Amino acid sequence: MRQPQPDRRTVLLGSALAAGAASPALARAAGAVGAPALALFEPSRPEARAFAEGRRASGALPVALTGDRVRLARRLFGQLRPRSAAAMTGYADFLLLAEAAREHGYRTRLLDRAPAGALTLFVWTAEKA
Repeated sequence: MRQPQPDRRTVLLGSALAAGAASPALARAAGAVGAPALALFEPSRPEARAFAEGRRASGALPVALTGDRVRLARRLFGQLRPRSAAAMTGYADFLLLAEAAREHGYRTRLLDRAPAGALTLFVWTAEKA
C-alpha cells in the first residue's frame, strides 16, 4: 500500500519546524536556565511533524532528527540538558536516543506505538531523573 504524499502545507510546515530547530535556537536554549522541553521528531513523517507542532504550541522546542544521531543525542542530552523531551521517532532512533538520554541521567518511557504503517513510529519521553 502506498503512503499518501504530503501536501504543500505539510511540506512547508516541516521546513519551518526544521528551521526552528536549527543550531542557533539550540545554542540560545542551552544558555538559558532550565532549558525548555524538547519535541523530537522524524521530519520525513507527517504524523511526527504534526506531533512536534502540537508540542511547540505548549512551549516545547521542536528538533528534527537529521544528520548524525549520536552527535545530536550528545548535544541534546549532554550539553543542552532539557528538563524533558517528548518524541515521535522510528524504533532505531528511539533505541539510540533513549540510551543517550539514560547515559545523561534521564528516565525514558515508551508510551505508545503511533499510527501503524511501513515505518512504525514510537512515542516516548525522557525526563531528568
